[in-house]
Amino acid sequence: MSDGKIPAARISIDGRSLRDILRLHAAWLNGDGGERANIRGGTLADADLRQADFRQAILSGVTFLDADLTHAVFEGAELHKCDFRNAIMAGADFTAASMDQINFQHCQLPECNLSEARLEDLLFRDANMRDCRLYDVRMIACDFSNANLRSCFFNHAILSDCSFTEADMEKCNLLRARINSCRFIATTLTDANLSSVQAPDCEFRFAKLNSAKLNIANLVQCSFYGAVMTSCDLRESNLSTADFSGAMLQNSNFGEANVLAADFRGSVLEGARGLTGRQLSKALTSYTTILPSGVRGPFIQGKYSELPIFR
Repeated sequence: MSDGKIPAARISIDGRSLRDILRLHAAWLNGDGGERANIRGGTLADADLRQADFRQAILSGVTFLDADLTHAVFEGAELHKCDFRNAIMAGADFTAASMDQINFQHCQLPECNLSEARLEDLLFRDANMRDCRLYDVRMIACDFSNANLRSCFFNHAILSDCSFTEADMEKCNLLRARINSCRFIATTLTDANLSSVQAPDCEFRFAKLNSAKLNIANLVQCSFYGAVMTSCDLRESNLSTADFSGAMLQNSNFGEANVLAADFRGSVLEGARGLTGRQLSKALTSYTTILPSGVRGPFIQGKYSELPIFR
């Protein structure tokens, strides 16, 4: 038994032990009669639920505070208004689960699988989610503020109105994700892969994007105000009307990017590659802009200030 945790046999819900509920649920899953687990209300706080099988279970209003759910399985489960705060959930499996109004604040969720899950109005603030898999996940109004999301996979995910403020997303993979009106304010995205993302009208203010891959991305009307974006790959991206004012863009690659009406006032483009005079003439620059050649703006055609200082 996990140190200090309560075994399932000693937990009673509506007059039945949790162990019996899970035993009947296992029989139902195997087609041997039994009964689908449908737990509404009740507390499983401090429970020892390591490797517990909640596949396709219905859980509504259940409290899992401080529970040990290491390698527990919630594949295809339906969860509503549950509280997992401070739970230990390393390696838990939520594949294709449907969840809304769930609290995962301060949870330990490393190496969990949330692929193909449907998440709405979930709290992951301060959670440890490093190395999680979220392939094809669908998320609406979820909060990952200050969460550890290092090396997570969001490939092909659809994210709407979510907050990643001050989260650590270093080396995350968001290849071909569709991101709508999400906030990455002061988020660490160093070495992240955002290739081919569709992310119009998102907030990346003060984010750290050093060496991030943003090539072939749709970043129309995004705000990168004050962001640190040295050595980024922005080739062939749509940066039209994006705000890069005050951003640090040294040595980044803008080859064939669309920078129509992009705001580079106050930004540092020193050493930036791939920018042509034609591109810069369509963008907004000012005397506060440091151009690729290292001279101050504004950009004037014919002065070759689009040529990087490091050739």
